[in-house]
Amino acid sequence: MKLSSIPVLKLPLVDVSTDPLDLLVAALALRMKQLARTSPKFIELVHERQFRIQIGTDLGLARQIIVNNGEIESVSGSDTPADFVLQFADSEQGVKTLVKGDPTAFMTGMQNGTIKMEGDFGLLVWFNQVAKMIPPKLPKPVKEKIKFARAFIKEKTGK
Repeated sequence: MKLSSIPVLKLPLVDVSTDPLDLLVAALALRMKQLARTSPKFIELVHERQFRIQIGTDLGLARQIIVNNGEIESVSGSDTPADFVLQFADSEQGVKTLVKGDPTAFMTGMQNGTIKMEGDFGLLVWFNQVAKMIPPKLPKPVKEKIKFARAFIKEKTGK
């Protein structure tokens, strides 16, 4: 199923849409909020820092992650300019690139013009540091069950 086949609806109560990239960036911001309360390493990265990172698409979708002295917020679109903008050709490419987390995917996208970046590139380095903290550490029993589930899926589907 292609992500682009999912209908996009605006969910006003939670200031998020059903667009896959918008949902992913909103989830990233929620995880960052949690890390801002629980991770000394993350707290150090946001302490006394103020900036905005905007992640969006050429089609007009945009969400900003706002770091304000250790507090993390997320807003859909904004009239306030971002300090760093990361723009993908479409939501599907954005989701696949961010989830993959492979620097070569970013470089390929930049070379072929489907990924555009502008602003303070030091914030890209900051974002890469934070991205390593986003996946939660799983307990050993959960890791074992995931490994078992992956083996089962591979056996049944051949993938």
